[in-house]
Amino acid sequence: MEKPVESALAALPAQLQEVVGRFADSAQTRAVARWLRPAERCMTPTALSCFKSTRVSFARVLARRMIEQRWRIRNEEFHCDAEGDGYGIYAIDIGSHRLTYVMRAFRWDGVEKVGRRSDGAIRDMFGAIFLGVPDRERINREIATFNLRDADRMRTDSSVTGWTPGSRSARFFDHVVDALTAGRQPDPGFIGLGTGYLLRNGGYLGSGRNGTLSYEGYGDDHPLRHPFFADLFGLYMVRQVSIDLVNGIAAARNNNAARLAPDIAKFIGVGNSSGQGMCVALQRWPHWVSTWVTVRELALAYAKSMPVDSSGASGVRRSDRLLDLLERTAAYYTSVHAQCEDYVVPHKQVAASLLTFKGWVREACASRHDRQRPWGELVARAEATFDGESTEQINSLLVEVFPEFADTAADYLPVGANRERDVVPEMRVGELRGLLRKGYSWALQTDLRLAKARQHFWYHSIDNGEQRRGERIIDPHEEYESFIDHIGLVQRLASVLACYQDTDPVAEVIADVPEIAFAVSRVQYLARLPYCEIRGGLIDRDFLPAHLIRFFLSVLGMECTNPLSIRYVRGVFFTGMPLPAELARGTSEDWTFPHLPQLAAAE
Repeated sequence: MEKPVESALAALPAQLQEVVGRFADSAQTRAVARWLRPAERCMTPTALSCFKSTRVSFARVLARRMIEQRWRIRNEEFHCDAEGDGYGIYAIDIGSHRLTYVMRAFRWDGVEKVGRRSDGAIRDMFGAIFLGVPDRERINREIATFNLRDADRMRTDSSVTGWTPGSRSARFFDHVVDALTAGRQPDPGFIGLGTGYLLRNGGYLGSGRNGTLSYEGYGDDHPLRHPFFADLFGLYMVRQVSIDLVNGIAAARNNNAARLAPDIAKFIGVGNSSGQGMCVALQRWPHWVSTWVTVRELALAYAKSMPVDSSGASGVRRSDRLLDLLERTAAYYTSVHAQCEDYVVPHKQVAASLLTFKGWVREACASRHDRQRPWGELVARAEATFDGESTEQINSLLVEVFPEFADTAADYLPVGANRERDVVPEMRVGELRGLLRKGYSWALQTDLRLAKARQHFWYHSIDNGEQRRGERIIDPHEEYESFIDHIGLVQRLASVLACYQDTDPVAEVIADVPEIAFAVSRVQYLARLPYCEIRGGLIDRDFLPAHLIRFFLSVLGMECTNPLSIRYVRGVFFTGMPLPAELARGTSEDWTFPHLPQLAAAE
């Protein structure tokens, strides 16, 4: 049965309803509503794990801004010896705003540094993003701080938005340096074996950590005043440092050394390894999850509602654009070799699905009847035929061919993230009970009496500086359990409400049972937000943290997520992203899923 507009679109935030009205008439609006997926289809951990980066992912939004605004990144000073010990100073001009990036690199100590630990000061490089232009004395102080490489003593001040630590991927870093030193280009195929990066991210230390400027201190008009922009721009600079470092080391070893060819340099991204601590953040900030998923799902629903035979503003047929993206993305999945866990669909299988779907698109375009059908019908065929990961990659590419709508919807991302929570004490118990029945029937039906439903607990690890998961009975310190059991929270609230009349005010309930206030506020403020709750127990025996890690990384904009286990996920950001010289020219933003460069062409 077709969903009524009232139930599908009316639940959206007002700003997103306006976006739909701007692009669609009443008939088209009903079509968009019909193609909006219900939360039960896409909010389970398994379903979220299949999500892929899209045009509305944060890295893509940032890249678009950098290209459109022609951010100018200049390497003003760069020094390193034959082992990579040195520093660099970069000037960044963004309209009337000025940033400075200061980098300190160290000789490699022979230790591969993977993951994020509380001893994260022991890294192969550190960078700092300054607001404005620090004088030389201030730059020297920051470099001296990096030289400490001691987390207990390293501090900065509010002129710095954040630190960007990084570490070498030694095998690939050395391969590139050795090739350049010998006067030739590195083998792009070998680089692809490592999914295309030389330095891996060691986290972003900002938003008040170590004395850095808090997010609220940026100023409303600052280009980094956007969720995750500072973090991701720091990643872009780590990527640029990796390119400058291999060129600098090679030049220090041989005056006749080659420089990394632009095609190969552009293919290189920055590595990232993320752990299970992200799961707790997603649970604690459900309005973030709602914002991210709502924008993505709305952009997808709009794309699905459009006919196959439609054209963009430039007159280019959407189908032609999609065919090109399918071909390019399949080639990327084929060329990039990644470690694959049993619960992850192999790259070759995804590539094969994309090419099969490409054939379907060609067939639809050749049929006068099928050209008038909505894209959603082809996607439904994919859902019935392919695995979830292949289908979601198709969904992501489909969003890409309707950029006008997606880009406008993405403007809601910083708005939704700023939503605040509070208790509505005057609400009646009957209304609150109704909210529970409407939004949490799935949670109320979960049997928490089963041992498997509560097998794990989460706690903040002093050793690792973030959330970790333990197993009840086996692991100690269960008394330090962090909140993550939203299902138990909701069931507890329902049991308390059973003791009150529908006409009783919520204030009376909270006065009698103060500890229930958090649950009340969560249910109340999420009532009008779609896609807000993860529909699965994070303390359940069968929950895989990697599912939610992959989801979050897709939201950030990682193109290819490769779980190393059930607790850690590796991947690469900014593969194919324009280099600083291209940004300054305002080059085309069509950079995702780049072809693996050919060595002959590079040389």
